[in-house]
Amino acid sequence: MINSLALSDAVLAFVSAFSVFLMAQRNAIAQVHRLSSIMALLGFFLITLAASLGALRYGVSPLWVKPHDLMTGIATFISPPILSAALCLGLSTKAWSYLYWAIVLAVFYLLYMLADKYHLEELWRNTLLSLSLIGCLLFTLRSQLNYGVKLMLLIAIISYFLGGLVLGFHGMLLGYLRLELFRYFIGLGNLLLSASMYLTFKRDYSL
Repeated sequence: MINSLALSDAVLAFVSAFSVFLMAQRNAIAQVHRLSSIMALLGFFLITLAASLGALRYGVSPLWVKPHDLMTGIATFISPPILSAALCLGLSTKAWSYLYWAIVLAVFYLLYMLADKYHLEELWRNTLLSLSLIGCLLFTLRSQLNYGVKLMLLIAIISYFLGGLVLGFHGMLLGYLRLELFRYFIGLGNLLLSASMYLTFKRDYSL
């Protein structure tokens, strides 16, 4: 019998890998958005890697516990803010330099290390996710996107909110592990967010 936790992680890994694929379509993305798409690719890749390790942990061997815990911590701290930043830049047709992105990544990794050291993981994770979602929501509502893309973004934001801030990781809900439901909601959010970002990034501003 397939472990349900392994299955939910495998689904999240597959969906996130598709998101990585969309962000890797460099030739289809407008020049102004290419660096943002690379950073979004990194955000989705971290989630893909963490979920893949989770599938190995729950479906193959407990030897993968430590690598999974490490990558899950990194992904939950770094992916939300860089995905949010990439989306907001895309919606505002602006771009950051490599140096600026490097500083941003270093800051968020430092925050992760401090949170881990002082056992503030949940507080910092929820704070970063909340700020990331607020930023995405404000920029989405102010954007001039067509109705379909804007709707996808709003559903993605709701999915992240429900999965990351409402459901949580612990306990059961309606007979299902909250951790499983969390992964499915995050997977849906990743699918809709990456599709929306791809459609946003591919616009040609040279016309």
